Amino acid sequence: MKKYYSKKLRNEKGYIFPLTSFFILLLLLFTYHQIQQIQNQKRIHQLNDEQYKLEMLYQKAYASILEEQEAPPYSYTFPDGTINITIPTNEQDRNIYIIKMSTDTGGYREVHVEIPD
Repeated sequence: MKKYYSKKLRNEKGYIFPLTSFFILLLLLFTYHQIQQIQNQKRIHQLNDEQYKLEMLYQKAYASILEEQEAPPYSYTFPDGTINITIPTNEQDRNIYIIKMSTDTGGYREVHVEIPD
């Protein structure tokens, strides 16, 4: 009985190695691309969560400004972050507030808001 399989693997013309290395390279590039895509999606998800937390803190700060009767500065602490509300010293005749918000994950935003009477 002849061994046909061992004869096919003995290709000494150099055709199989470049072809297999090309396919391996394509496979590695595809794998690297998928890994980068997953990392980018994870980072976008983290940024969206942080943006959502900052927006919720802003809404809480705006509502608290409307409810408070005394003059600022105010400071609030929530499970998802902290809020500091102040009034600039040269803007006492207008209702401009500086809202500084920071999340528990390190996000930060400063907003200047003018609230109508």
